[in-house]
Amino acid sequence: MILVRYVLKEHIAPFLLALFVITFLFVVDFLVTILDNVLSKGLPISTVLEIFALNIVWMLSLSIPMAVLVACLMAFGRLSGDQEITAMKAAGVSPLRMMRPVLLVGVLISELLILFNNWILPEANHKSVELMSAVSRKKPHAFIDAGKLTTQFPGVQLWVDRIDPVTGTLYGIQIFETEGMGPPRVVLADSATMDYADHGATLMLRLKSGENHMVEKDDPAQYFRIRFSSEDFAVKNVNDRLERRDRKHRSDREMPVEMMLDVIHEAEKNERAIVQESRGSLFPDLNRLRSLVLGDSIIPRNENWELTSDSLRHVRALRDVSIAERTRLRLVHRTSERVLNERKRQAQYWVEVHKKFSTGVACFVFVLIGAPLGIMARKGGIGTGIIYSIAFFVLYWVCLIGGENLADRLIVSPVLAMWISNAIIGTVGVIFMWKMYRDRYSGTSPLGQFKNGVLVLWRKIRRKKSLPENTP
Repeated sequence: MILVRYVLKEHIAPFLLALFVITFLFVVDFLVTILDNVLSKGLPISTVLEIFALNIVWMLSLSIPMAVLVACLMAFGRLSGDQEITAMKAAGVSPLRMMRPVLLVGVLISELLILFNNWILPEANHKSVELMSAVSRKKPHAFIDAGKLTTQFPGVQLWVDRIDPVTGTLYGIQIFETEGMGPPRVVLADSATMDYADHGATLMLRLKSGENHMVEKDDPAQYFRIRFSSEDFAVKNVNDRLERRDRKHRSDREMPVEMMLDVIHEAEKNERAIVQESRGSLFPDLNRLRSLVLGDSIIPRNENWELTSDSLRHVRALRDVSIAERTRLRLVHRTSERVLNERKRQAQYWVEVHKKFSTGVACFVFVLIGAPLGIMARKGGIGTGIIYSIAFFVLYWVCLIGGENLADRLIVSPVLAMWISNAIIGTVGVIFMWKMYRDRYSGTSPLGQFKNGVLVLWRKIRRKKSLPENTP
């Protein structure tokens, strides 16, 4: 029991430190992303803190597995570096026994993270999307980016070349007013300032030195170009109050497993309905039309043939058959696209279902690989172990992200895409643990043993090539 407490105690401080550092890096990246869009646009501090709190949830879902890997690496690396692993082995304590409490804690963290990913993470994502939508309605100018087309305004699209970070003045403005069914109105201006009117219901753009380009709705040949030195452009239906609206629609990242399974079952039902519908519509009149064409040819093979009512009937029937064939091909193509879309929809949601479990199980997998890597770092120092852990972590996320893209394109199954990284890292970890348990590498790490084997094989190949051809 003392050994269990001692080993677990060695993991607490590295885990908390790694969790703080990794989460802090995610936070810095997030702040850089939203700094211009949210923080510098005059939003209340409470709204900014709420946005931060809701987004830190997905950061924790990524940083917890990483912190488990780093904690195992640092804890076992320190025990190995201080020769405590050697002392325990001399006392008859195997490395697997030392790892047993950490493996049990890894299983517990995996279960908690699966529940976290299934219940807390989707709700936080949903609330975050609702809040950002409310912010876009309250402060739509907060989402105006230089060099990007802004489409948040109702009936208006806006392009800005540059934004003064101090005064907020817009430069190089292009406005496309698309309300109604007629041609759009284009407004060009050198600069503009922003203000609210009608108690925040209207956003006023104070344009300077620009032109209006319009086309008469009733007569498109009439084109107008009107220059101005100053003009106010009103964007209506903009609310300056922060009003939250419940969103009934949820994306796959905003759903727990139960809701995603309902969507998958609905997509499977739609696929079966499309297939059943296509069976009755692909060949409606094709057989009947073909029965009208008698013989192998509708025109006699001799040159002295006459145009009779019989031959005309065959010509019309063949024309109808050709039209029906083209219609059938279009129906087949359209049906295939509909079925493919439903299958992609199923794959997309299956990927998210398996991802919630695979990322949770990653905590246990990282214990399998982190502990042996930490013990192997005794000769090369902690830096060597960290390099190994980064390599395995990058391999894990490359397999996960690449597998997700392949599964969404129906190239591989969602199960394989989401679990292949756990299988690879877990297999390597089990091999390392088995080698430690059997103690067969005699002071050489498994990676070092592999390198030595490769070097020996390479030397044999070079020695064989250097021998003369007639040498027995």
